[in-house]
Amino acid sequence: MLRRLACIGIAALALAACGNKSSGPVVAKGDGFTITADDFKARLDEQSPFLRARFSTIEKKKEFLDNLVRMEVLAREAEKQGFRNDPEVQRTLRTIMVQKMIQKSFSSDPGSADVPDADVQKFYDEHPADYHRPKRLRAALVAFNAAAGAPDRAKKLALAKKTLAALQAAEKDKKDPAAFAKAVTALSEDAATKGMGGDIGLKTQEEVEKTYPKELSAALFAAAKAGDLVGVVEAPQALYIAKVTMVQDEVNRTLDQVKPQIVARLAREKRSKEFDEWVKKLRDQAKVTIDEQALAAIEVPAAPPGAPPGPVPGMGPHDHSHMMMAAPGPAAAPAAPPAPAPASK
Repeated sequence: MLRRLACIGIAALALAACGNKSSGPVVAKGDGFTITADDFKARLDEQSPFLRARFSTIEKKKEFLDNLVRMEVLAREAEKQGFRNDPEVQRTLRTIMVQKMIQKSFSSDPGSADVPDADVQKFYDEHPADYHRPKRLRAALVAFNAAAGAPDRAKKLALAKKTLAALQAAEKDKKDPAAFAKAVTALSEDAATKGMGGDIGLKTQEEVEKTYPKELSAALFAAAKAGDLVGVVEAPQALYIAKVTMVQDEVNRTLDQVKPQIVARLAREKRSKEFDEWVKKLRDQAKVTIDEQALAAIEVPAAPPGAPPGPVPGMGPHDHSHMMMAAPGPAAAPAAPPAPAPASK
């Protein structure tokens, strides 16, 4: 409760510090403050559409206005008690000020940036893997090592067929979802995959053929979907039963299809570079110096074992500008003051 009131008070103080320049009919006033219809609507517009819909009746509007009034009177009292000059309040106000400045200067719509077509084409050509990808799949194997013409080939073929029939029956009645994994453990002779439940990983057909015979890769990539059983596949050196566990379809995106995404990405990168250069210029103008000896002498206590991560050391609980200033993107908007809480009844 106290934390919520503190957040409300700080937000109100931030509004008071900026001054009330709104116009429109006055909906509430008190000693030292006035709330206009524009003020009311501006604060209401900060809420999500779902929450805004709750304040359509006069009773709910009064409830929302009551919270705005509470924020104003709390801010007045906080000023009387000298909290305007409190270091944490000043840090919070400075953070909001910096966020609004960055939003105004660097948070324009990236899609509206002037990105030459030649740059878009160059990016598309240099990142083929992002827009062109062959079909890939993941599968598990039960392998029976038996070279063609070997004395035990016929015996292992019969075992493979019997195993496939049992797996197909298990798939049909769905009574044993671990049937394939059990078959791998009990029967597979592929040392590379047996310890991983027969899994060969996510691979293209070409990648499968680097390790396994083309008969197996052809059968796998002829499968329709994940969950399909494949086999018995007869190859020169082994027999295989396989289960397809994942399928990624082939991807081929034309430049026209992906141009808006590329433009947005290049615009963000350009804006981020401009921002970094601007900050560097400001640092140079400020002639920043760092005393590394004094910095090294600062003792930072270790976190207790199992403690959850908290705010960045040295930053206040409301100061998140360090995260936002890394690279301003299209959504880099200033943190809005906390929404008024429902009035206590």
